[in-house]
Amino acid sequence: MNKTKLVIGGIAVVVIAVIAYGVWIFSAVDHQTIGEAQREFSVDCDFKKFRQIMVRKNAAEAIISAGGMKLINQSLDDVSIDTSNDDRPILNAIRGRSQSELSAVKQLTVQINDPSVDADRLTLKQAANVQESSMSVETKSIAPAAQLKSYRTTLDAESSGNSTNVRLTVEMVLDLKVPAMFTDRADREVQNSAEQALKSQEQAMKTFVEKHKDKRLILP
Repeated sequence: MNKTKLVIGGIAVVVIAVIAYGVWIFSAVDHQTIGEAQREFSVDCDFKKFRQIMVRKNAAEAIISAGGMKLINQSLDDVSIDTSNDDRPILNAIRGRSQSELSAVKQLTVQINDPSVDADRLTLKQAANVQESSMSVETKSIAPAAQLKSYRTTLDAESSGNSTNVRLTVEMVLDLKVPAMFTDRADREVQNSAEQALKSQEQAMKTFVEKHKDKRLILP
C-alpha cells in the first residue's frame, strides 16, 4: 500500500513537473535579441565619381529602401565644407575633381517595412564625413520605436584604383516577448533580417552607382 502511494505520488510529481515545464515553454517571456552583420564589396566606379554620386544624388533613399525601410522625410541639420586643400574648389567641383572635405548631419524619418520588426516609424541621425579619397557615414536611431530599442548602420568607402571598396555594417537591438521555446528562433530571424538588409543594400548601391557613373556631369 505504501509502495503504491509512493508510486502514485512520484507520478503526480512528474506530471506536475511536465505541466509546469509545458506552461513555461509556451508562456511569453521578455527576450532581448541583437542582429549584427557586416559586408564588404567593391563597386566598379572610381572613388571621385562614386563620391559625386553619393553626395549629389539622393543615394540615401535608394539604400534605405533596400534595407527594409521607406524614407518619409529628411532634413539637413548642419553642413561644413573645408576647401583649404583645393586651390580651385568651384571649378574642380564642376569637373568632378573636388578635393574639398565635406561634413554633414541629417535627420531622417523612415517607415519600417521589415516583418520581423514590430515598429512603424523610426527617427535617425545621419553623420557623413567625405574626404578626398574616403568617406564614412554613420546612421543611428535617436530613440526607441516599439520593439526596436536601437538601430545603427555604417558605410565606409575608400579609393582602390579604378574602383571603390565599401564596407557596410548594421546592428539592431530588439526587446521581444516570445514563448520561451521560440527565443532561439527569434534570434535567428533577427540575425537573418540584418544579413539580408546588407545584402539588399549592396545590390541597391551597385545599381544606383551604375545608373549614374557614365554621366559626364553629376547634378543634384
